[in-house]
Amino acid sequence: MAAWPGEEIEERAAEIAAHAYVLLRQPSGWRHRRVETITVLSHEQVRRHVSVDFTVPEDVGDGLRVSAHEHAVPLAFLTKRPLVHFDLRNEETHAIPLLTAEQNRMIGRELLYQVLTGDLAAQDADDGAVTLAAGPLVEAVLGEDERRLEDRIAELEAKYELEPLSDFRAMAAVLSRYFIVWAVVRGVERRRIFKFAYDERYSQLPAFRYFYEAQGCTEAWSYHVEVAVPQDLRARTTSLGDDARDVVLASGERNSDRPALYYSADPAEEFERPGLFVHYGAERWRFLAPGAIVAAVIALLVAPPLLFADLHRLAGSAGPAIGLVLSTSAVFSVLVLRTDEHPLLRVMLLPYRLCLVACTLAALFAAAALGFQAAPWVIDVTWTVAAIVSVAAAGILSIATVRAPSVRSGPA
Repeated sequence: MAAWPGEEIEERAAEIAAHAYVLLRQPSGWRHRRVETITVLSHEQVRRHVSVDFTVPEDVGDGLRVSAHEHAVPLAFLTKRPLVHFDLRNEETHAIPLLTAEQNRMIGRELLYQVLTGDLAAQDADDGAVTLAAGPLVEAVLGEDERRLEDRIAELEAKYELEPLSDFRAMAAVLSRYFIVWAVVRGVERRRIFKFAYDERYSQLPAFRYFYEAQGCTEAWSYHVEVAVPQDLRARTTSLGDDARDVVLASGERNSDRPALYYSADPAEEFERPGLFVHYGAERWRFLAPGAIVAAVIALLVAPPLLFADLHRLAGSAGPAIGLVLSTSAVFSVLVLRTDEHPLLRVMLLPYRLCLVACTLAALFAAAALGFQAAPWVIDVTWTVAAIVSVAAAGILSIATVRAPSVRSGPA
């Protein structure tokens, strides 16, 4: 009676792990090219589209077999987090199955034990006792328990007087943070191109700089990545680097709406936290320039009268105040209450919108003091505050406008 696919994987987990380890140690030898497109969905989430061009070596392919015509291929590493809207397809856009989480852990367990056995054999150590003692540590790695991982391995080495278990440490570090995307593939004898996509959250750095993980830059001979920048934004700077070592590996075009980077990793080079750093900026004429103009107009309407006009006499006529109230209210509704913007743009423009709101409200209170014929000291205070706020807002918005990119370049 033929075994069910799950049973067959369980029977062949050790062989699959042994042959997969050959591939995982030399990713650039069989993954020819990896291309990623990062599409910004919001100020917290992106969708990553990945294409992997690969050829499984002939001497490895049979060892990855999970059924008569299917093979488990370690396509990529993904950070351990819930997969959101994950989709995997082949060249013909047919959906491709994945190994289950339990099957993934099964092969990962064999990987860790085999790597540990290799380290122990190199030291001529008692692998039976060490392997037994390493059981809880292996399960902790597979169970996503990264607590004191380095210390626990060091304690194991010290207890049995071992030299550093370098390969085991490296594999444990990888499998504690990432899980392997095991694609079930038919036809590993030819060159294949698989594509997958998923949503993920990302990290925001100071000054509207964003960090997207780029572990894939080490998983193929060549790595291409581009960012689909939202409308009305541009990538001021884009760079690929190692966040842990503060090293820049590649840089993209400045002030681009679709920056693209290329990198070919050195197999001997190690990275702790590779990632893509993108500094976004709002385009000049979306809000900043109109906002600066409006703030400057309000400043001109408020500051000169404070210096040169008799405000107490103007309080007897509500006409100027009403005109100022209507104009600032219209500006507020047009420039501030926008609903058609990308969420990231909305977040980036928030500080500048608050400047315009403060400027508008200061002008409204100053106009109201005249319109309601307030006491002279109230008029003096409100107009002084309105003049200071409007001039400051105009200055902030003008500086931001000058620094902002003006015209989009590249493909739309």
